[in-house]
Amino acid sequence: MDENIDLEKQEPNKFTLEIRGINFQLKPHAIKIWNNDALSNLLKVDAESSTNELVENIKSAYFKLFADEFKVSDHSMAVEIWAHIYAEKFAEAVKNFSSVKFVDAIADKILQHAEIIDIGETGHDDNRFVWDALAPFKPAIAGLLFAIKQ
Repeated sequence: MDENIDLEKQEPNKFTLEIRGINFQLKPHAIKIWNNDALSNLLKVDAESSTNELVENIKSAYFKLFADEFKVSDHSMAVEIWAHIYAEKFAEAVKNFSSVKFVDAIADKILQHAEIIDIGETGHDDNRFVWDALAPFKPAIAGLLFAIKQ
């Protein structure tokens, strides 16, 4: 994946990055990933390996920019990415089958929160504890998600 990296400095200590059509923003202690079709397409084939490779590339770019490791485990990042991607797909499916305004409103809220995946280090991300707690279960989560997906 490394060969498809585009980097642009936005402002001091904030960079945008593109890997295979997936947009990222890197700044100290935080990474934003835009949940777009390119990200969904990447995960259609061997999602677990593709996610692992993506996380490695993002963390490598982070290290090159800031000369410091991004202090979030690979498993925690992967679980957070999957949660956003598949929550969005679930919300879209609900909207397609629902005619209830309340259900549509909840689905819209999920979609709004799933558009950008904010991954921050402890102390810079209020939800980090959730993803860190789920990280040890990454293999089981992958098994469930990708069995359902097929």
